[in-house]
Amino acid sequence: MKVGGDDDCAITRIPNVRALKLRCSRKGNAWRGRLVRRACSGHFRASVFACSGRKRGEARRCGKRHPTVSALPGLPTMITAPLPLDEDERLRALRQLDILDTDPEEAFDRISRLAAFAFDMPIVLISLVDEDRQWFKSHHGLAACETPRNVSFCAHAVLSKRMLVVEDALDDERFLDNPLVTGAPNIRFYAGSPLRLADGQVVGTLCLIDEKPRTFDEAQGAMLADFAHLVERELELRRQLNRSRTEHERDRRSLAISEARFRTVFQQTPIGKAVVDLDGRFLDVNQKFSEIIGYEESELRRRTFASVTHPADVAADLAQVAELLAGRQATYALEKRYLRPDGHAVWVNLAVSLVRDVSGTPLHFIAAVQEITSRKKSEEALRNYHVELEARVRERTAELRRSRDALQTITDNVPALIAVVDRDLCYQFNNETFKRVFGAEPAALRGRSLSETLRPEVFAQLQPLFARALAGERVTCDEVRYRADSDRVWSATYIPVEREGNVTGFYVMAHDVTEQRRTEQRLREGALIDPLTGLANRRALQEALCELRASGEPFALFFMDMDGFKSVNDRYGHDVGDALLEETARRLVATVRTGDVVSRLGGDEFVVASRGVSDARAGERIAAAICREVSKAFVVAGRVIETSASVGVVLTGAAGAAGAAGVVNASSAMLSVEGENRALADDPLCLADAAMYEAKRAGRNTWRLAPRAQAMAALNA
Repeated sequence: MKVGGDDDCAITRIPNVRALKLRCSRKGNAWRGRLVRRACSGHFRASVFACSGRKRGEARRCGKRHPTVSALPGLPTMITAPLPLDEDERLRALRQLDILDTDPEEAFDRISRLAAFAFDMPIVLISLVDEDRQWFKSHHGLAACETPRNVSFCAHAVLSKRMLVVEDALDDERFLDNPLVTGAPNIRFYAGSPLRLADGQVVGTLCLIDEKPRTFDEAQGAMLADFAHLVERELELRRQLNRSRTEHERDRRSLAISEARFRTVFQQTPIGKAVVDLDGRFLDVNQKFSEIIGYEESELRRRTFASVTHPADVAADLAQVAELLAGRQATYALEKRYLRPDGHAVWVNLAVSLVRDVSGTPLHFIAAVQEITSRKKSEEALRNYHVELEARVRERTAELRRSRDALQTITDNVPALIAVVDRDLCYQFNNETFKRVFGAEPAALRGRSLSETLRPEVFAQLQPLFARALAGERVTCDEVRYRADSDRVWSATYIPVEREGNVTGFYVMAHDVTEQRRTEQRLREGALIDPLTGLANRRALQEALCELRASGEPFALFFMDMDGFKSVNDRYGHDVGDALLEETARRLVATVRTGDVVSRLGGDEFVVASRGVSDARAGERIAAAICREVSKAFVVAGRVIETSASVGVVLTGAAGAAGAAGVVNASSAMLSVEGENRALADDPLCLADAAMYEAKRAGRNTWRLAPRAQAMAALNA
């Protein structure tokens, strides 16, 4: 794909291209293109630089128009750090340290270890950026001792000369395709503090590396800078030591012709210096050395170095001297303590070399001393700080453990499922109730997904509620059945967990509501059932009548009242009367059809509602059967009780009127409603009640039909 560019070589509106390679379309124009910024919506911006005549460390903007662009979707987007403008001077300063490709040194490794401990970091490097590589003077946690410069994070820090912090390399377009990110050591976090020499040249970094993303605050940055200053001191000391060696060698060669020059250099050097004979006695010291040790020059010449060295450091110093004399090393450096006349110890960084004559015979030692008491105090303070910090962490951890144990104890004794779930829908906390419900220890559930512990159909039921909870909404499901082999019903509530304005998960609180549901069902049933007989009560009958009237089907009502029931109560008592009512209810249920509604309105009044009955003859048969069954003798509490029933019948079907004409005479059997309370016509139940009283007036133990026109009017009211 080819796309035109504008005059300033900006290439825009190139959708669906991951990277660009730029080339010139004109002959004789040597230039290159580099992706410098990724724009939004998949667009890119490229900058063009001329290649011809470019010096090291320089680049100039191409002013010509180069409109041809080739898109290479497979090209990585990693950005290599350009060379600093003062690259030549920087490399010269680095080479002057004479440190590249040298053996590991404890002074540098100690700083790496301390930094790794202080920041809890797996990898700490003291990186020196060479011309085409970065070489590690110390590499804690990493086996490699160098990597190419073009993939170096440190090269970016050297370029900027400021601390570089990359909290997640996958979110940084400079490094997301870097092979050190996509492969070993899998860098995700990087923090590098420049190592700046006294002349201002940045030769490398002290860097922290982790394979997982991390945050890095200002306090940590300040601490990293302090550690970098320790490395800079070591580098500066090395440079000064190298300079001292050079000066010493120059002085040795010119000693015969310029002793005065040697004395001047010896005295004016900014670090303490001493000449020590092979027996350890001071032959000469400079003023700086005297200031550090605290002895006058004349007094030091009467002493040996061992006599002013801290007793705990003498053995290590003498061992290094022996190595020099044996020719196994040319110099040595160590940190030691001198004792001042007042008994106070002063820490120094000591570098010693052995001077030999032209034949190789040892002549004397030259010692270079730099006071590091302040640094040692800082290190001691840092160690004490870490000891205190570790103690606080242990104490806080113990407190958190105690709090968690207390929370566990409390929630374990709550009769509910209590849990904490993270954004990945994994359990972070469970109480003991989970063991009873799911058959697994709470500790075994932590870290497991809800999809693993819940039945698939339950997880599918609750998953939308989980999403709403993670969106910040408090939600409840009143019908959760966690186990297929149990009838237990749970009501589960999901409460969002918010930290710093973000939902990090949700709490689960689920209560067993099985007994509550059963109680509610019993209450519902109790509101519709007569407690004595177990039949439908007045409310249930009214609901059934409403359904029948709404359906439009014909139906019949049989309103029954027991004849002489009051005398039974008066003679035998209410217990016998209640037993008689219970037995009457059983006979009614056995007499009518299974689908008919049999109800007790109260006292000795019963009503039967029969769906689909519209024929007068069918109504007569049912009424006759009711009277017949009730008139049979009852045996209650060892007593024979005889009674009867009066029944009022209402037929709502059209066929009822015609049938009734053939069964009973309208003037005698049918009830006349003329002159009666017209309110009766509004309710079939009232009509049936009136018909029942007509049956009682007719002599009891019989039935009467209500007029059909009145029944139809009541049905349609």
